[in-house]
Amino acid sequence: MDFELTPLTAAGERLVALAAQHAADFATRAAQHDRDGSFPFENIEALRQSGVLAACVPHEFGGLGVESLHDYVLGINRLGRGDGATAIAANMHIFQPWRWTRLWRAATVAGQERRAAQLARLLRQVGAGQVVICAVFSEPGTDLLHPLVEATRTADGWRLNGRKIFGTMSPAAQLFNVSCRVRDAQGQWLWAMATVPRESPGVDVRNNWDALGMRASGSHDVVLTECLVPDDAVITLGPWGEWTEVFLGGNLTITMGLVGAFLGIAEAARAAILALVTTRRKGTSGRTLAERYPIQHTIAEIEIDLAASRAMLSRTATLADALFQQYPQGGIPLDALHQRMKDFQCTKWFVTHKAIEIVDRALTASGGEGYLSQSPLARLYRDVRAGPFMQLFSPNEAFEYIGKVTLGLDPRLEG
Repeated sequence: MDFELTPLTAAGERLVALAAQHAADFATRAAQHDRDGSFPFENIEALRQSGVLAACVPHEFGGLGVESLHDYVLGINRLGRGDGATAIAANMHIFQPWRWTRLWRAATVAGQERRAAQLARLLRQVGAGQVVICAVFSEPGTDLLHPLVEATRTADGWRLNGRKIFGTMSPAAQLFNVSCRVRDAQGQWLWAMATVPRESPGVDVRNNWDALGMRASGSHDVVLTECLVPDDAVITLGPWGEWTEVFLGGNLTITMGLVGAFLGIAEAARAAILALVTTRRKGTSGRTLAERYPIQHTIAEIEIDLAASRAMLSRTATLADALFQQYPQGGIPLDALHQRMKDFQCTKWFVTHKAIEIVDRALTASGGEGYLSQSPLARLYRDVRAGPFMQLFSPNEAFEYIGKVTLGLDPRLEG
């Protein structure tokens, strides 16, 4: 049985085919970008030209029209097979039009003409390849539900101050989507999103990303200092620190794409080790490494974990699709979203940890060759280790959240 995951829709088939073509190209440069810690601008440009960056933009706005979360995840997965750093960077952009499309439809149905027109304008810009987006949520010393970047009212707009970390895709972005907090008329904090053009005064991308792996992802700090944006650039989405549909649905989507990328890294490691052990001969017998029982056992373990990981991710994405399709204009009950998020957190933990084990086994089977910097396995080994750290949630928080939702308890995490 072939456990290869395949798209479910025609639009998804187009995305996956394009992503696979790009992955083959990106793989030829991945080692050099990793070595230099340089951002692959040429990869992002290629994704823009092919329409992959507009994958989740509706056809009427010039995109590929991918609506299936399952198929979007597979597109990121295929990119991950070629270059994990490019895959997670592209994910920070590609998921955003998927979310905007749902908000646009909801605003249209609700008669919110100004909001619908604003979202339609953004979708057209992405569909035309005019803008690259960087979603920045993480901050030092807090969690995603409690952003500390602050937006303050001015006479004609908003003034933003604060610092974001892990700004993946920031080198190429023309537009930053920034989570923040604002005060309402009663002085209470609200959770909000700000749309900030790169050229806005006070935007500073620090170019300080230096990490063990994902070295080409451009995950720099983004600092906002007295950054002025117009009135319609900030949208409030609920009480600060409280679960909302936009928060849960958005984070479920973006993080599922990231998990797809780490599965792709594991699949790349499998392909690399199969090529090595079936061609490399060692010892006086002249047999290939593949003819040795310990290697066969290791390859079998890789196959089992890969099959299980693919099955979990596909099932979880399909269930999420069913939920979002049930409520096309929004209004998903929070309990239902928490159940899907709980299922996804189980999947995220399993797939990202199994991906680490798969790459580790491939490195072991290489007999030391994979440890050399010139081997793709060395890069894959460092890149795949980032998987469990992807928010939402960290490994420790995930167990607390999964346990609370399963037990029917309030899913708020201990601060």
